[in-house]
Amino acid sequence: MAIYINEKLKQFRKEHDLTQEQLANIFNVSPQSVSRWETGATYPDMELLPSIASHFNVTVDELLGVDKIKDTKLIEELDKEILKKWSKGHIDEVLRMSRNAVREFPHEYNFQICLALALSMKIDSDDKNNKNLLESIKILEHIIENCVDDNIRHRALFNLSQNYIKAGNKAKAIETAKKLPILGNSSQLLLTQLYEGEELHDLLKNNIINLTGTLVNNLDIFSNSMYNFNENSDDKIFFSKKIINIIEIIFENGDYGHYHHTLFYNNMNLSRNYYKLQNFENALNCLEKAAQHAIAISELSDDFRHTSVAVRGTKNTMIMLKNSSTNQSYDMLNELNHNFDLLKDDERFKTAISNLEKHAKSE
Repeated sequence: MAIYINEKLKQFRKEHDLTQEQLANIFNVSPQSVSRWETGATYPDMELLPSIASHFNVTVDELLGVDKIKDTKLIEELDKEILKKWSKGHIDEVLRMSRNAVREFPHEYNFQICLALALSMKIDSDDKNNKNLLESIKILEHIIENCVDDNIRHRALFNLSQNYIKAGNKAKAIETAKKLPILGNSSQLLLTQLYEGEELHDLLKNNIINLTGTLVNNLDIFSNSMYNFNENSDDKIFFSKKIINIIEIIFENGDYGHYHHTLFYNNMNLSRNYYKLQNFENALNCLEKAAQHAIAISELSDDFRHTSVAVRGTKNTMIMLKNSSTNQSYDMLNELNHNFDLLKDDERFKTAISNLEKHAKSE
């Protein structure tokens, strides 16, 4: 608990308008001792703590920073609870919890980012005046102006750029995006040359997961920018297969975690394309795989960790962001019931329907 004494002692001394020399005279120690207390190099003797606390009219717990320790634990617990809601796509709960957290801890910028992101997800027909979007932009601009933590500022810049796009201000979105560091200059890549041992291994595993996500996301954007959604193309099939292959290479144990979502999405794309080409065998194969991934998403536990060699022990890093109150199995079931008419009498198709029905949820 003593790690916060230096901060508290300095705070109380300044509040009472005392110099280090004056405080040293009060407690019959050298000014150098007070200086070392405030830098955290050393701490006051235990016998002095009650006298110091009494002088500043605070409890020993307050002097030790117990209140700050309690706040830190509460912040960590709130952060975990909000992350759980994010992972399940419960945007309304994230919005409520983040707003309350910001009120209680107004200087915790992580909660402000959560609130801003939740607000940007709540843009719908009821938000005719862009009230949520404008509030989100205002919060992110405040973070960028006031926060000194580069990691938090970069997250805010990323989300702010996306909000400017939603607000129809493409020029400002581009200007904001250019303030972010380029991929090759990121700290995560540079630190691979500086860390050693377990610290290096943990960094590399997280880099592999994050770069996998960046790679497959760029392939997906590239494919979508080249072809219309309803357009049949051998290249569209190529891109979906390539994304699936990359994920399967990294996660050789099938421990896909939230990448089940990406695999579901790309198998569904393949099944639609194969169906339009009347390649029903491949369409069924991809539909079966998509159903398996949809079901796996609904069964994914909060404490899931990867087991594949290159990422062993890491937790899920992808957050499922959605406005829908339904799960993946429900959405897929709905599509199968309204499309793929030429496959509805096939036993494999019926089995996929039956399996999805057991896991489909609408809240």
